[in-house]
Amino acid sequence: MFLWRVGGFPPKPDGACRKPGPNGPKIPVNRKHASECVRAKNRLEQYVHPARIPEGITYIDLAIDALPKLARVPARPATIDQEKLSKWRAKRERILNNRPAIWLDVVAVLDDNVTECLSWTTRSVVTETRLFEIVNAYGWPVMFETRERFKALLYRPSLPNGSSMLTLMHLILSMSFLVDNTNTRSICPALGSQAGRIAGRGLLYLTHIGYLPPPPNPPSPLRPEEHPRPTSSVPTPTTSSVVEDEDDPSFGDMPKTKPNPVPPADPFDPWAHPVEAFIRMARDEPDALCINTYESGESVRYSYRDVWKHAYSIAQALKALPGWNDDGHDAVGTFCEGEAHWVFFSLAVWMLGKKTLNFGLKLPSPARKTLCTRHCIKYILHQCTKPGRTEGVKLLDSSCFSILDVIPPPSLELCEPLDEFIVYLCTSGTTGIPKTFKFSHFGATTVRASIKDNYSSVGVTQPPSFTAIMGCSLSALNLRGSLWFGKPSYDNVEKVEGIIKMMNEGLQFMFMPPSFMKLILDVATSLNPNIQWDGVKRILLGSEIIPPSIIIDTRDRCPNAELQFVYGSSEAGLVGAAAYFQLAVNEPITFSKLRYKQTNPSVRCLLIDDRGNILDQHQTKEGILVYAVDPKHPAKDHPNFTTSDPTEKLATFGFLVDGSPRVCTMDWVEMVGENEFSVVGRFDQKIKVNGVYVDLNYLRELVHKHLSQVIADCYFIHTSERKIILLYVLQKGSNPDLISADIIRVVEDMLLLLNVSKFPIHNCLRLHELPFNDSGKVDLKKLKRIAENIEQYGQAVDYPPLMVTRTFLTKIAFKISEFSSQILDSPGLYGRNFYIGGVGFDSLSIGRLAIAIKEEYGVEISPMILLSNSMSPKNVAQLVVDILDDKLVIPPTIDLAAEAAKLDDASVTAEGFPPFVYPKEVRGIVLTGATSFLGAFLIFELAHKFPRAKIYCLARTETEKLAFLRTYSNASRLVIASRNKNDPWYDVRDRWVGLRGDVSKERWALSDERWKEICEETDMIVHNAAEVHWLYNYNTLKATNVLSTVTVLQLATTHHLKVVHYISTIGTIAMAKGSDKPLEEKMYSNWNLSGGYSQTKWVSEQLINKARSRGVPATIIRPAMIAGDSGYGVCNTDDYIWRYIEGCIKLGVCPANASPVTWTMDPVDHVAKAIAEIVSSEEALSKFVFHISDSEHSVITEKRVFEIADSVGWTVLQDTREKFRTIIWRNPSPDNHALLAFMRMLMDLSFRVDNTNTRSIYPTPCPSPELVVRKSLFHLDRVSYLDQPTAAETELKDEEYPDVRPFTRTGRH
Repeated sequence: MFLWRVGGFPPKPDGACRKPGPNGPKIPVNRKHASECVRAKNRLEQYVHPARIPEGITYIDLAIDALPKLARVPARPATIDQEKLSKWRAKRERILNNRPAIWLDVVAVLDDNVTECLSWTTRSVVTETRLFEIVNAYGWPVMFETRERFKALLYRPSLPNGSSMLTLMHLILSMSFLVDNTNTRSICPALGSQAGRIAGRGLLYLTHIGYLPPPPNPPSPLRPEEHPRPTSSVPTPTTSSVVEDEDDPSFGDMPKTKPNPVPPADPFDPWAHPVEAFIRMARDEPDALCINTYESGESVRYSYRDVWKHAYSIAQALKALPGWNDDGHDAVGTFCEGEAHWVFFSLAVWMLGKKTLNFGLKLPSPARKTLCTRHCIKYILHQCTKPGRTEGVKLLDSSCFSILDVIPPPSLELCEPLDEFIVYLCTSGTTGIPKTFKFSHFGATTVRASIKDNYSSVGVTQPPSFTAIMGCSLSALNLRGSLWFGKPSYDNVEKVEGIIKMMNEGLQFMFMPPSFMKLILDVATSLNPNIQWDGVKRILLGSEIIPPSIIIDTRDRCPNAELQFVYGSSEAGLVGAAAYFQLAVNEPITFSKLRYKQTNPSVRCLLIDDRGNILDQHQTKEGILVYAVDPKHPAKDHPNFTTSDPTEKLATFGFLVDGSPRVCTMDWVEMVGENEFSVVGRFDQKIKVNGVYVDLNYLRELVHKHLSQVIADCYFIHTSERKIILLYVLQKGSNPDLISADIIRVVEDMLLLLNVSKFPIHNCLRLHELPFNDSGKVDLKKLKRIAENIEQYGQAVDYPPLMVTRTFLTKIAFKISEFSSQILDSPGLYGRNFYIGGVGFDSLSIGRLAIAIKEEYGVEISPMILLSNSMSPKNVAQLVVDILDDKLVIPPTIDLAAEAAKLDDASVTAEGFPPFVYPKEVRGIVLTGATSFLGAFLIFELAHKFPRAKIYCLARTETEKLAFLRTYSNASRLVIASRNKNDPWYDVRDRWVGLRGDVSKERWALSDERWKEICEETDMIVHNAAEVHWLYNYNTLKATNVLSTVTVLQLATTHHLKVVHYISTIGTIAMAKGSDKPLEEKMYSNWNLSGGYSQTKWVSEQLINKARSRGVPATIIRPAMIAGDSGYGVCNTDDYIWRYIEGCIKLGVCPANASPVTWTMDPVDHVAKAIAEIVSSEEALSKFVFHISDSEHSVITEKRVFEIADSVGWTVLQDTREKFRTIIWRNPSPDNHALLAFMRMLMDLSFRVDNTNTRSIYPTPCPSPELVVRKSLFHLDRVSYLDQPTAAETELKDEEYPDVRPFTRTGRH
């Protein structure tokens, strides 16, 4: 059976310690699984009387591990159920991992005989609880806590001996065991009967010899033990509430006094899992503020109840994802800045018992891919910023998760078992693939001690991929606090302005690097010179060397804030090293340097010289700081140590001579006490000039102090060539005409006046701003690269800097400039907007750039396009954005495949008809869409291809005579008028039959006589009718475009089989991303298409294909964009391509300069001839699908179209798409806004087409698109569709890069 005893008691909400009752402590109210503890207690009382529970068996591990030894006791053999034991051990682990506030002492898994045997050993045993009750009674106040809470307290930096106490606690645990002393008792039965008395007297002795300090409180009576000693089987002494019996074995020589008040309890609740802490607040204080975010520019607040709704809804959606419960899938990626959705995502994932991995925003695609493979990540969640391409991983943004209508109350019962390790933290990855390590939520307990106050507002000023931000966030939840998020931005000034807004509105705590704090102070004082933040309570600065000037400025602006400073790094964290310094609110700043105290007693602070030799601190107090730990420290087995080079004495990781693991910080420090030091600066910043050491950080401080009116910030960099380079940012309002020589002279004069050792400043460079990394620290590695390549940067200032805005485009532009900088080994290109073709790219390096873009974003751009004169990083970024913008303008509203299956008529079949024989003489042809642009040309082509056939032309009119007149007048206007009217080739009126009807109606609304006539007297149907509208959805166009096809198939299988030729569109093909394969002449099952027109055409194609599978002869013909007549330029003025060109000519600007996309177009007369050849060929029935266009002759670039327009006389400036959009927004009008939609649709015409079937029947190539465009523009001018040209006609230059086949649109709908 299972024997339990519930032990440990968490503090009450008011901080007082909850006292145990006669049967053990009270179960905490509203704790998860508290009922399970009660059931366990009931089982205990059912099977074993409390008096028979042996005392002393209080520790879980050794109590269980000792049980097999009892089986060897001869007098009382025990039977151990090993299967039950192993099951209980697994259950015990689950219980301990999920109940931070309750601990359970397992007594045993054994039978009654063993229980009876155990009672014999109690006379030499005292429980740990009883021991500290005796300590309390003697006057030393000791508060009782859970082991988990006790461990959390030991991790605090304010407790220097925490590590040693943790070790001792584990040693004490090993003293919990069972002893058989049958032989000893047979000789000396009195031994071991006074364990409690021995403990009491031991305390008195330790006080007498000075080992313990005198007790601060007077002695008090000892309370009775919670669980009375056995009385039935073994006689034991009793205790009372008042000490009167000197033989009490639990007491020593105790004076008899009255009790004192209980010492004050710890102000914090026991540390809880973040999900448990969050649910506690969502349940008990649902309206308390949890998140305050300024992502939109204004404050948006979420209560704990609101956050619970989001997190729970996301969790349910995640559980439904395919593969969510697969083995090994224990982590989900997040790609977030400091934003509210990161909290929603994280809580949802943690509630499901999985870990998050917060990707760095600048992590390249190969690194993301490696991390996803390493941790089996299938999904990456994102909101404001979309990650680049990550192969094999599905990206999910917040739009994938909607809030459920029904949300249950917050409860841990709705969560999976919680994992102590909640996140994988990553290194920066600057030296390759980032390293990752599991992070326990207990690791954030030290940050809670820094925040201190319950209900604090905590600022999240960095991305959550950094450990410090993770610690702040977890601590805020454990303190019932709120998380405040600023406005995400790529512009540091804009980001700082968001933080200033938070501070103005009551932000109380924030952590940030001092460089970023300086930027906040500079921006704030430029906006308001007298600004102060009285509401800020605590500021934690770290991650960089902290100059005294920043401390003074921070104190001036935040007079009521306690300033805390931390010295540490992820490398030092491997050995548990961290140092702190605290400046109270009213404490004066009397120091010139911070004095950090290293708080971990197991870590030693050593000094080494510039060669790696250990220095004697009795002789010198300055040197490079090294942390060292005991040779047996677990860090010795860490890969960073095991792979270290023993010959590199200044390497970050290594070992001392005695085998102790050591971490070299590379910081020059001065020891000011035991494990206390002041940081002088980075070792590489302390250089020797003319026999004298010069501290470059100190020089920077002098510039800040004495030249702040001219220089806003600066860094002195020592290059590998032993040159000193000054990189500076000018103060706003200072003279912008200052040249480098002026700055060097001013700085050198200042140093001379301050009596600083003379040294040369070899060069300087003005920066527009200091580069910061994602964590808010100044990017010293980038500054180093700038200094090493200052000549190149001196040239690069001619290139304008990329303007930082809050757009995905800006991020891509910076990335492309970074790629270019790395490939050409030209650091001066980073962050600049240069012409890619003019900075030194050759055929090999431009290919590497194209590959880098494809790897990062999944977009393939031809190297030839990248080298064109117009392309800069910003232009290429716009091109990438355009291609990645794959959201459907009008997505399908229904399942189109199901729609096709529903409309399919099984009676449309060749069954019952004689075998089909292609007619030698076609008697009649039904042509729908005869009034369309293509239909006008088809009438004449069909009439001459089938000289004996009647052409039945359908039109919506009141009479058949009007139907003929309408179709004839349309053909005359488009075809005959521009040609020789007397040419007999166009005189086909004797075979031209007008049909009054409507293709959207049943049987086209024809009369019974006409329906019967066309059923019996026609042999072919050319179905060209369709309503073309790019903004209508499927349901609006269904009747005309789909139901008309149903009627066509009914007509084809009435009276006799007729051939159906369906004129479709290339737009029925949903083109795959990343594929540059030509569009094949076949059927496609993917119906994820944009726009009702393409969707209706796809359904009609499926109906034709289904009918063909049942023997109905049919073909599908897919033209691309149909342009004007190649002979006379006649074109359809309603077509969006000409409306787009007309709009750009009126505006005077076109976006062809930024995105040289290609258009696939064919002249209308060529399309009509090709269709006529196909429908007249019996061979076409076996080939079935035909594409009219081809990639060799039907393609023209958008840029070339507007070059032709410019040569004809219309002046059109070619600009970037971004500027084109800006011009549209600044000149709002319906026509201008339509241009943006047309621009988007015309981008969808960049594709490659396979037309093998068409060429096998009609091999004549398409006429030149340039010729067609030129003639079409002349026609549009003649009919006054376009304004008169404003310039004289000029000669058209040859196209610079005529071959555009390498460029392919990778996403089209």
